[in-house]
Amino acid sequence: MTSSETVPLSQDQQALQDTLRGFLADQLPSAALRAALETPVGYSPELHARLAGEFGLTGLTIPREFGGLGMSQAEASVVHTELGRVLYPGPYLSSALAAGVLLATGDRAAQERWLPLLAEGSVIATVAAAGEDGHWGFGPDSARAERVPGGWRLYGHRWYVLAAHAADLVVVPAMTESSRAMFLADPRSLGCTVSGQLGLDVTRRVCVTAFDEAPAMLIGAGEVAAAALEQAERDFLLATAAEAAGGLGWCLDAAIAYARNREQFGQSIGSFHAVAQACVDILAAFQEVSAAVRHAAVTAAEGSAEAPKAAHVAALRAGEAYRAVTESAIHLFGGNGLSWEHDVHLYYRRAWSAERLAGGPQAHRDAISGPAGP
Repeated sequence: MTSSETVPLSQDQQALQDTLRGFLADQLPSAALRAALETPVGYSPELHARLAGEFGLTGLTIPREFGGLGMSQAEASVVHTELGRVLYPGPYLSSALAAGVLLATGDRAAQERWLPLLAEGSVIATVAAAGEDGHWGFGPDSARAERVPGGWRLYGHRWYVLAAHAADLVVVPAMTESSRAMFLADPRSLGCTVSGQLGLDVTRRVCVTAFDEAPAMLIGAGEVAAAALEQAERDFLLATAAEAAGGLGWCLDAAIAYARNREQFGQSIGSFHAVAQACVDILAAFQEVSAAVRHAAVTAAEGSAEAPKAAHVAALRAGEAYRAVTESAIHLFGGNGLSWEHDVHLYYRRAWSAERLAGGPQAHRDAISGPAGP
């Protein structure tokens, strides 16, 4: 199977897509999104609770033994696409990534304590993994951890931390004196400071987290921690690529509606070649990105060794297409997308900022040109 061969959704996945799309269209129209963005937390806790309670989304990929639905990245990709379509601003992605790390490290005590709470949506979590350049991974600029009597303490900074301002729990990759390791920390504890990080995207809040003797609990070390971080990065790339596919779908629908409904010089604007060609180009980009995302999601669900590279391919294609399409859409709509009134500028902002959260296009190219993995 190649990324150009789109694997169709199963009946259950199609039903999930249709139901979630209808619900979000009703519950998060433009006016509701904009109102949520103006609140102190930047999203609607009530809507987040409904997505957790009525759809079980916060436990989607958490095993049933911990109160989740036990689904795979194939289903998660469907959800991320629909959330991206409406620019959902809540902390769904951050908690899903943290749950994945808890599962990957295998610390049973931590799993039994936190996964049921994450599954029901009563706890919000995030992963503080990126350096100042957006790269995920262990290295000289990682947070560091020191053992002290009674536990561990964290030091250092992490950037681009999703929803840290609303989190109850933060997962932190850090270097110890002897190895790579994974820790849990309370972002409200003494020694941990969360600050908003300025960015283009007003629909997703990211933060800088600073650790200065912050207490932490070790949940994995060595190869286990390294594998957990690699999986978290893969899941993050898959999610943001799927969100881009959803955003491209919104741009396509908006462009078609604009072409059909607007008139100029007494005729439909859709009859103009430039407008028609713009719609065709958006459709082509949407189809290509959707195929790449679907391929990467299915590859991840199957546990293939190609999954990390497929995620980078999807993220690269999605990022480039999303930026190009949103810029084109702004011109298509006569430039009014640059004003606050038209939602296309929100998608433009998301497109330009999203791919920076994991190192940018060059990081994906470097990963793609490297070895596929074990």
